[in-house]
Amino acid sequence: MERSLRQSLALSGVAQSAYMVSQLAHHGMVGQDKLNTLVRSLFMQNPETTEAVYGSIARLNLGIQVLQEIVRRGNPQDSLKSPEVMRYFLGMLHLERKLAAREDLLRIIGERLPRLAHEPFDSPDLASPTLLQKLAAIYQDTLSTLPFRVQVTGEVSFLKNEEVADRIRAVLLAGIRSAVLWHQSGGRRWQLLLGRGRIDRNLHLLLNRVHEIH
Repeated sequence: MERSLRQSLALSGVAQSAYMVSQLAHHGMVGQDKLNTLVRSLFMQNPETTEAVYGSIARLNLGIQVLQEIVRRGNPQDSLKSPEVMRYFLGMLHLERKLAAREDLLRIIGERLPRLAHEPFDSPDLASPTLLQKLAAIYQDTLSTLPFRVQVTGEVSFLKNEEVADRIRAVLLAGIRSAVLWHQSGGRRWQLLLGRGRIDRNLHLLLNRVHEIH
């Protein structure tokens, strides 16, 4: 997979995370398979390919569609791209850059994530409440200590629910992981302003690959 396609796939991971944070904040639930995909990505630290981080391109089908709406500058009330989703999306990209400058926090994440890697990736209960709680704690002890934070808004009853809050933090952590991957593959913020057409073409190619597989 060429570099620009890898960038678009990783950026789709950020977009999928942003959309899922919004869904959790407003509805308290998301699809288990999509949650598992993001959780699984956190433990793929030395993948052979970007696709391997997520298991397959198809597992980011939602994120690809969200990113399409983002780069096409459509109606602010598009079905997948709300102002909140945009805020989470851009916030995670910004937060990843802040994290990159903090070797101490990167070291904590790098030490604690492998301790959870014994969880079976092929289990339908991969994203168990216990695992999500531990991932949320990593987020709180590292990313939540930075001056810049992603402010999540939604239904108070869901935001005060500990299990939902843990899911949100775990998804944000996974979104940051995708942002790291995007930056490592050459992704830069200016591309979101000046390279939207290319990203859109890449997303079309990625969706074609999904349809070819099926």
